[in-house]
Amino acid sequence: MRVNVLLVTYNHERFVQQALDSILMQQFDGEIDIIVADDKSTDATVAVISTYQEIDPRVSISYLKGAKNLGITRNYQRGFAACTADYVAVLEGDDYWTDPCKLAKQVRFLESHRECVMCSANYIVFEEGPKQFTPRVPELEGWNYLTSRSLISDNVIGNFSTCLYRLESLRLLPPSLFTIKAYDWAMHITLGQFGLIGFLKEPMSVYRVHPKGSWSILTYQQKLAEQLALLPQYDRATNGTFHAEFNELARHLISAGAISTTTFRTHTFERRLLIKMLKFVVSACPPFIVGLAKLTIPPVLVGRLQNIIRR
Repeated sequence: MRVNVLLVTYNHERFVQQALDSILMQQFDGEIDIIVADDKSTDATVAVISTYQEIDPRVSISYLKGAKNLGITRNYQRGFAACTADYVAVLEGDDYWTDPCKLAKQVRFLESHRECVMCSANYIVFEEGPKQFTPRVPELEGWNYLTSRSLISDNVIGNFSTCLYRLESLRLLPPSLFTIKAYDWAMHITLGQFGLIGFLKEPMSVYRVHPKGSWSILTYQQKLAEQLALLPQYDRATNGTFHAEFNELARHLISAGAISTTTFRTHTFERRLLIKMLKFVVSACPPFIVGLAKLTIPPVLVGRLQNIIRR
């Protein structure tokens, strides 16, 4: 049995040693081929990885070459394209695995559950600032199924580092998915169209929240606004199959504060971001986003929003 571990890095010098150690500790009866998809780090990330070359006879390390920074989505696209093993695990360079049997357990699950296109697992969220460790969901035994619709409602998977994929499932992803800002959420919703997703309830990894994380650096308001702006793209990427679910999520995000009176008192940068998002929404998909906004937001505020969009 052979597994590809796609190690995705960008300026992870401070963290990548812990990630690599968590790969080498795996009690896996087979070969582990690490494919390093480094997106032109400007620190010593690659140098740290190179010290692990030939450190374990079970493990090989290869590097994807690139002349420029590709960004998260394109970097994942080339990483998945380079995988050749039947099973593909992902580990981002600032996360790490905690269970030495993670790969073995997930491979065993997929071997006995042909109805599943992939297998994820519970994880611990580590907030670097307050040094807070919190399970994503309560620590339990057993497993359950996830579907595209359940992930739209609640992205329990939450990150790539928990996942093991069938290579044949990854090959079903449409190339167009990688032309938009498609993080783990969009990819897993898309994969869920081809089969069920297994979720092991036992925590097996740590997802690190730190100031340089591409998502964690955003404020709560910015995260809401970005999610809302991406929904039309994800709806199109899945051919409108989950239109009703994205519609309901848009209503929830608006109610949660993606568009609210307090937004107009925020920092200038956040105001510009919101105005940009509003203009995109109005131009791209007025039927199901703008209609929801008019139903949810008080008439006085709707007038204020219209005045801003006309600027």
